[in-house]
Amino acid sequence: MTQSTKQLPVSKLSVSRCKNLNSRKQAKCVVQSLEFHPGASIGFVTGYAKSLDLFEVDGENNKLLHRHNFANFPVDCAKFTYNGSEVILGSKRPFFYTFDLNKCSATKIAGIRNRPNVHFKKFSVSQNGEYLAFEGQEGLVAMFSAKDKQLVKCINHKTKVNCSTFLSDNVFLTGGRGGFCSLWDIRTWKTISDFQDDGALHVTSVGHSERHAAIGSDVGIVNIYNKDDLYKPSSSPLRIVKNLSTSIQHTVFNSTGELLAISSRDLKALSASYKPTFSKLCSQLAHF
Repeated sequence: MTQSTKQLPVSKLSVSRCKNLNSRKQAKCVVQSLEFHPGASIGFVTGYAKSLDLFEVDGENNKLLHRHNFANFPVDCAKFTYNGSEVILGSKRPFFYTFDLNKCSATKIAGIRNRPNVHFKKFSVSQNGEYLAFEGQEGLVAMFSAKDKQLVKCINHKTKVNCSTFLSDNVFLTGGRGGFCSLWDIRTWKTISDFQDDGALHVTSVGHSERHAAIGSDVGIVNIYNKDDLYKPSSSPLRIVKNLSTSIQHTVFNSTGELLAISSRDLKALSASYKPTFSKLCSQLAHF
């Protein structure tokens, strides 16, 4: 979702269909990642076509600005850095790439020797631009410096990690099998608290706004929590969203925290929850 400081209207929400971002240069393979620049009208599309396509975002023409091809590197995940100067690209390969938007050049970053349980298929970026957190196998999360791209620390979640996010500059959330979640203080690399997601067999997606956190599960349920409640060993969700019935892949809030988008690849569906005043109204919009 794009950045904006404007609040959504209370009584009516209008949605219009814009032109596909990659309509000028459609991908030949599965698209795995799409993201908008944090400060400019630019977006990228990337995936198994082994290329990064940068587009001007205007909703009408969406001009292709640049395409960069990667040899033998199908992209599973890609994200802008916090200031938008780089794109980080991850894959099942034992290494990852950074793409410098100013230089229009890519740099290959070597992985970790003798650590086969570290891979770069899925990751999250800290909001202060300090860390890249790559989710490995067997509960391992490898923290890299976002500046020099060197390994800083490896932490171990108690179960297999399925998703993660930085709740703040110093707090990192991991979620995985068994509905088990952990909060980490990345200043000390120790757990702050552990909690069980309410009613979840496996946690598959996490997203957050300034006040709330949304945790999705493999059965299509999304629990919305007050972020402060996550520090408690036992916390109850403020709202339970049951629009979808298959594994949740993405949970994303808009910039004001009023709109939550939920997607499931298995069902090929997108749902949205709209909350002008959360305690009084949380209306469900139809599937797209």
